[in-house]
Amino acid sequence: MEKGRKKVAIIENHELGIYSIRHDLVLAIAQKYDVSVLTEIDDSFKNEALGKVVRFIDVGKSVMNPLTAIKYNRRLRKALREIQPDVCLTFTIRPAIYGNMVTSGMKIPTISTITGTGPLFDSRSLSYTIARQLYKWVLKKTRFVFFPNYDDLEAFIQAKYIKREQAKRVPGSGVNYEKFAPMPYTRGNDGKFVFLYISRLIKDKGIMEYVEAASILKPQFPRAEFHVIGPLWTGNTKSLTVTAKERDEWIEKKWIIYHDKQKDIRPYVADADCVVMPSYREGMSNVLLEAASMARPLIATNVTGCRDIVEDGMNGLLCKVKDGKDLAEKMKRMMSMPPEQREQMGKKGREKMIREFDKKLVIQIYLQAIDEVANG
Repeated sequence: MEKGRKKVAIIENHELGIYSIRHDLVLAIAQKYDVSVLTEIDDSFKNEALGKVVRFIDVGKSVMNPLTAIKYNRRLRKALREIQPDVCLTFTIRPAIYGNMVTSGMKIPTISTITGTGPLFDSRSLSYTIARQLYKWVLKKTRFVFFPNYDDLEAFIQAKYIKREQAKRVPGSGVNYEKFAPMPYTRGNDGKFVFLYISRLIKDKGIMEYVEAASILKPQFPRAEFHVIGPLWTGNTKSLTVTAKERDEWIEKKWIIYHDKQKDIRPYVADADCVVMPSYREGMSNVLLEAASMARPLIATNVTGCRDIVEDGMNGLLCKVKDGKDLAEKMKRMMSMPPEQREQMGKKGREKMIREFDKKLVIQIYLQAIDEVANG
């Protein structure tokens, strides 16, 4: 930490988000400010480049359980008291809620990013009901609230969670199209067709529909493979959680080939014929951004945060949400295309990423906002 530099604290749900999605942004902020990251740490994703310039503080997991939430808020408050930041950034739903509870009381100027709403407005579960109630007041003093799409931005304004002058739209987390560039195809002419799903194994990311589609297609197309990258995830409500037993059954039935979590997804994307994201709703799907940047054709649901990236028939195909059979039809259609058509889809997708989702633009927007708040 350099003496005299202003300080930025970043509150994130899990270190995975910092090391993967927000890696370039955090490095850019650290060039101008002393940066501390308050997050859950399990040492799965250590990175020397970040470790040298950023201080990580383990504050545990942010959950909606009241007793656990109180303890989490105490750890946040203790860490922020020690850091004394000039600006605080929060990412994802729970850090936005708990982070602003704490920073508001401590009078720390805050910039929050609502990376996606998931089932926030539709779910009747207790945790999301509580979240809706908390959002009515926790963002009132937040300086800026960033959204990856206009649908979520307008929903928060209509719900009176924020005022329009607080809201800013950024093109998701953007994509580093130099890092996520096309890579050599290493499989050769093996006669297989490889689909790839990348996400935490939670139901609103569409994993159940992906597996259903695989179970339909595998008997018809024995040479098709349905790969999955992503960890089991216990941070969500039980109704959304995939169990280890379910995952093991899918593997045993040979519906999926499972790779758990991976530090570098690029070799897997490079060897996939198509990347699939059947999510129920996204802020702006980083998986699709990165896969498109690597010139892979895509299949995604026709929902917010997916259709912003996938133009049906141009760089991929759109399917119905929560419909495994329709997903299977789109996957079948993708397999039936000539390789040249899929290659053209990939090229157009990469062009779109460079044109509309350059990560440098996203970083510039954040740095300008931080500068304004820190020097305001």
